[in-house]
Amino acid sequence: MLRSIAARVLPRAPLAPRAVASAVPQRALTTSVAVHQEKAAYPYAAHIVTRSHQEPRADSVRPPPQQTNHPSRGVMRRVDGHLTAELDPDEKIARLFSRRSPECVPAGSVLLVESYLSASRTNTTTFAGVLIAVRRAGVATTFVLRTIAHKLGVEARFHAYSPMIKEIRVIQRAEARKGERGLLRVRQAKPYYLRRRDDRRVNAVANIVKQFRASEMQQAEHLRTQQKKKK
Repeated sequence: MLRSIAARVLPRAPLAPRAVASAVPQRALTTSVAVHQEKAAYPYAAHIVTRSHQEPRADSVRPPPQQTNHPSRGVMRRVDGHLTAELDPDEKIARLFSRRSPECVPAGSVLLVESYLSASRTNTTTFAGVLIAVRRAGVATTFVLRTIAHKLGVEARFHAYSPMIKEIRVIQRAEARKGERGLLRVRQAKPYYLRRRDDRRVNAVANIVKQFRASEMQQAEHLRTQQKKKK
């Protein structure tokens, strides 16, 4: 009782001010943060600097970043641009599937995809087929190849920017017109009619791949003979 009465009557002593944890002045902290923000170009974390913040090339096929009035606008587009630049710094994939690229692969072309079987990246497998569809969605871009295996139509969908894909090779482009040598071009952007009937283009994929590999072997042997002659 006496303690409670004394606590009510007697005035409380003022608390001592807390000691400053760091001896660094406030001005130095603000200047260091400002300098760090100038160096880092990543708008979501100041301590991250990636290759995607480098200046784009003069012949870049990627669309320029959208200018917004506030950093909270168009976040997903900026994230998509950073991811595509990180996964494809040389723009090899963008030049194959972007409409802005003169090297864009037309529908009906024959492609060969070499992909890894596991995350360890020790073994690879190949799949060749006719390009029948491309879904352009930035880093989520996908494409579909169709071929015939054991008299059965087989399709495979690949993610263009997947790290499990080792290489995408264009075996033959569908750019020839009637009367010209080569693979005839297709009018449709997505020739799904190849699924409904046996098309010569799909049936000829195996022969086209064999000829392509035979020509590669001949070129490799020719280079070896030339190197031996130089020695």
